[in-house]
Amino acid sequence: MKSNVFSILLVFMSFSLFGQQVEDKFTLTPAGFNNSVIKEYPGKTDSELYLSTKLWAERTIENTETAKTRDITDQYLEYRVFAPQAFSITDDGNTYTWDSMFDLAFRFTNGEIRYDVEIVEVSSRKAPTFSIVGGLKQWAFYSLENEPYPLTSDARKTMEEIVNDFIRGVSAFVNRDADIPDSENGQKQD
Repeated sequence: MKSNVFSILLVFMSFSLFGQQVEDKFTLTPAGFNNSVIKEYPGKTDSELYLSTKLWAERTIENTETAKTRDITDQYLEYRVFAPQAFSITDDGNTYTWDSMFDLAFRFTNGEIRYDVEIVEVSSRKAPTFSIVGGLKQWAFYSLENEPYPLTSDARKTMEEIVNDFIRGVSAFVNRDADIPDSENGQKQD
């Protein structure tokens, strides 16, 4: 009996772990960017996708080696990406600007890339504290009732554009006709 209960629990846990919702693009919600985006790249191997994404990161992300937090060859890449002056809000004649930090993860499987983005930090030296769902003394994208906060609608769109640009950039790089090195020493793939 215990064995059956354990098996059933294991199945339900697997569904909850791998049952994350998949979207066509990232949308900022009260929980942050909580959905994955999966894009297909027909005719591309996982190795080609991995190497192309790694080259995109080297050309796009500042201090790539320092920003890289995980790297599993042909399977997974993760970077911590800093977006200076990501967005501004003007209120009562004052303009406040915030920087943003994201964890950007890529999973490669069966000719697809799964993109996951998490907001790590939204900060500013001169502006109020910022949060996704805010309190009374914080700026927020959403109110306490999880309703969009009108003053931040442009900022939300800007944050969505920043993370969706990651997908567009990688997709354009993966699909271009470029020689992809086999290794970091620059040898070209046949």
